Amino acid sequence: MKRLLSSLSALLLTFCAFAQQLPALYQNQADSLAMIHWSDSIFDTMTPEERIGQLFMPIVEVKNTPQNKQLLRRYVEEYKIGGILYSKGVSLQQAELTNYAQSLSKAPLFISLDGEWGLAMRLTDTPRFPRNMMLGAIADDSLLTAYGKEVGRQCAEMGIHINFAPVLDMNSNPANPVINTRSFGEDKDLVARKSIAYASGLESHHIIAVGKHFPGHGDTSEDSHHTLPVLDHDSTRMYDYEIAPFRAYVDAGFSGMLTAHLAVPALDSSNMPSSLSPKMVNGILKEELAFSGLVFTDGLAMKGVSSQPDFCVKALLAGNDVLLGAPNMALQVKSVRDAVADGTLPMALVEEKCLKILRYKYIAGLADLKPVKTTNLSGRLNSRQAQILNRRLHAEAITVLKDENALLPLQRLEEKRLAVVSVGALAQNSFDKTLDKYNAHVSYRFVAGDKASHTRILSQARESDLLIVGIQSDKSADVEFVRSLCAGKRFILVFFTSPYRMQAYKRVIGDAEAVVLAYENSSLAGEAAAQVIYGGIPAKGQLSVSVPGLFQAGAGISYEQVRLGYVFPEEEDVDSRVLRKIDRIVEEGIGKKAFPGCQILVARNGNVIYNRSFGFFDYAESKPVEDDDIYDLASVTKAAATVPAVMKVRDDYKVKISEPLSRFVPVLKGSDKATLTLREALFHETGLPGGHPFYRMAMDLDSLKGPLFKGTRDLNYRLQVDKALYAHKDYRFQQALVSAEKSDGYPLQVAQGFYLNASFRDSILLKLRDLPLKSRGQYRYSCLNFVLLRQAVERISGVSMDQYLYNNIYRPLGATSLLYNPLKQYDAKKIAPTENDQFLRKQLLVGYVHDEIAAFSGGVEGNAGLFGNANDLAKLLQLLLNEGEYGGERYFTRETVRLFTMSKSPKSRRGLGFDKPNIQNPRLSPTAVKAPASVYGHTGFTGTAFWVDPEHQLVYIFLTNRVYPHRWNKQLMADNYRTRIQEVIYESLK
Repeated sequence: MKRLLSSLSALLLTFCAFAQQLPALYQNQADSLAMIHWSDSIFDTMTPEERIGQLFMPIVEVKNTPQNKQLLRRYVEEYKIGGILYSKGVSLQQAELTNYAQSLSKAPLFISLDGEWGLAMRLTDTPRFPRNMMLGAIADDSLLTAYGKEVGRQCAEMGIHINFAPVLDMNSNPANPVINTRSFGEDKDLVARKSIAYASGLESHHIIAVGKHFPGHGDTSEDSHHTLPVLDHDSTRMYDYEIAPFRAYVDAGFSGMLTAHLAVPALDSSNMPSSLSPKMVNGILKEELAFSGLVFTDGLAMKGVSSQPDFCVKALLAGNDVLLGAPNMALQVKSVRDAVADGTLPMALVEEKCLKILRYKYIAGLADLKPVKTTNLSGRLNSRQAQILNRRLHAEAITVLKDENALLPLQRLEEKRLAVVSVGALAQNSFDKTLDKYNAHVSYRFVAGDKASHTRILSQARESDLLIVGIQSDKSADVEFVRSLCAGKRFILVFFTSPYRMQAYKRVIGDAEAVVLAYENSSLAGEAAAQVIYGGIPAKGQLSVSVPGLFQAGAGISYEQVRLGYVFPEEEDVDSRVLRKIDRIVEEGIGKKAFPGCQILVARNGNVIYNRSFGFFDYAESKPVEDDDIYDLASVTKAAATVPAVMKVRDDYKVKISEPLSRFVPVLKGSDKATLTLREALFHETGLPGGHPFYRMAMDLDSLKGPLFKGTRDLNYRLQVDKALYAHKDYRFQQALVSAEKSDGYPLQVAQGFYLNASFRDSILLKLRDLPLKSRGQYRYSCLNFVLLRQAVERISGVSMDQYLYNNIYRPLGATSLLYNPLKQYDAKKIAPTENDQFLRKQLLVGYVHDEIAAFSGGVEGNAGLFGNANDLAKLLQLLLNEGEYGGERYFTRETVRLFTMSKSPKSRRGLGFDKPNIQNPRLSPTAVKAPASVYGHTGFTGTAFWVDPEHQLVYIFLTNRVYPHRWNKQLMADNYRTRIQEVIYESLK
């Protein structure tokens, strides 16, 4: 008899296949006979109670407690359930419960997930993807497919077979309390397209996608969890609009559908909840739409249905296959068994549904069921590929809704004093932090009810030229604050809320110069919104729903990336696992005290892929290194300051590098240096010595008995200068040249409490003029070449080189940490110390340049003196890679950039101011062996370095203070840390 019933059921399913389109997962089974054999063999062993139990899928708490496990055992052994829907919890506990439940069950259990925005909707330790309303703003549907694939992969890792997603409802009602941001949007074609894209990705992993909530829950203003909402549209509207995405979903061949608890009088005049209505489920869904997959009820504990008598029996008779989340399992199982016994519910119908469920269990892989692997489960779920996808989803959804005067992405940064005000934020957030990567801002946070901060922010923010207001709340007090804040100001509004909540700010939006919608208040949304504002990522989003009186669905202004973005290495074909070797190299260096800490940045194709800070400012570990801390760049100044300055004057003043330096540095006229050219100075081919101790000119050496230095230490020579060099303790500076206080006569600050006479700079130049040349035309590295180049830049531009650079390059780039004499703008706590100089300056140097030539020039010189952090230096280097353009603005002509970055001396490895690889003798090269000939960059005495690779579109920056506490620490160079790190970067390229 059992075999006969099974065969009849199989015939019934076969008959249905002629009338209905079988879902793709069903059709694409490699071995249909194996499916039938497996499901029939299980079916034949089942008792009537077990067949009834297959139709129940209760909700189980994710708690690995004896009480919860006992309840789960009861569900499996007493009620013979067919599956489980877990409530909220953490992944490991759910995995353990799943393994436990599967071990108890005679037939393998369906494990399901209500995961509309990924597993994180229920499992709090898994990746939280955007809600559907944000995803609906993404123009590229292939990203939705990739998202579905990733969720499918995670489901498979968790032993989950069914996901109650996608949401096919269109949210056309802003007052909808239950769907709202769970919908992809209000347009039926968009909702269908996004749902199909997502479901196709999900089912590619054989995870059953369940569309919901049929026939459409979007245009309701009541919550079916608490009452029975009424959808009072005529049948034409229902079929043309609400049902349209469901029809497209069925036609696309997906496997699951979930029925809503709604009253739809136009489709069933009995006002029966749609989930219990034979007209709705059997009639419209199965017969008219020809859906033949699994049909699930919505949660049966919801008030929209649970007040109905015998609702489980009615749901099955209406056409549902699986009873989801029935309350009081004992009562509901009994009601179904009783209905079968008295003939109300035909056993043949139960068996048809049971066999159908078993078929889909086979399709979902339950015939080859394996326990969930719990080892490193969290790591597998929170994979790098999940992180990359999540970042991309957020990035492509950010929507620019308004941009008067083409303000975005922001340009002319030097003309704007910017303030960022976060409304509703309790602490600094990812939005603030990411904005700070692009430019200097003053940041404020406002929380409703804080009257003191209200007054202070209103007062201080008015000093800014442009406000960026991040909104995370629509409380009336917050709305009033924003109105007051923005009155009479230029401002950008950035909403980290549902689009509908923008309506509270309607008056303010009208006056805004730009409006950006980030949809959600998450860390990734904050990062993406900040990058869109500055053009670190392109603006692509399109509004998924209309905001009445403000914006129509589909609105969105697009523009391209114009500045550095911040992405994962794999997004630029770089292997992050290989890059992790950098961490080990740095840890080794810090452990061997080659340097106390460092910043390392790697960018590729205009995106930062690695940006990390390691260690501390000092070996006492008094302050950890942070990304925005500032280092003394030492000789990197030559390539990051003097060379760009020469490039700029070449463009602005039509200067030729073949011209003699004496044209711009008149003191050289009449000397043996009169015909030295800018080109020779840039190539280090003037014949000038490498350096000169100009500081001696400020000393009174006649007062010493003996030389200034000695190679051994004794009572008189106890000021250590180098590893085997000591200075006399009694040397003194000339009182006429040195002062402890700044004044008009003593403006050149060397260090704290140490000022030089204004004449000293001229003395340096005169002394330099008289130094003997040696082998002019041959390569001889010299800091003095760049002292002369600074003089030339200042004479040509008419301003000091530090001002020329800051006003024309650094400040417009948003590279505000690139500057000379940083203590004028930054707290000493943000500046890494260099040497504890007990010889010349008698102090630990913090914010004062380490190099003596630059120090005795007042901190501004062509060979050294520039400070900065890796993030800001990267902007300058990307500008060079972009051949003179950055942020949508041009700084140099292409011809000038190509000349300076591509030229190479025929007599050495040197470029025009830049260092280059030694291709002839790679062992002596300052770069990794794999660095191509096109690479250019520079190193610095304090341990700094950068290298730019046009061939691979790479930027590599290493900043440190290896001279702390003493310059004779050469371990950095001895162990070749900078080059070893660069070798790893090349190794990581895919």
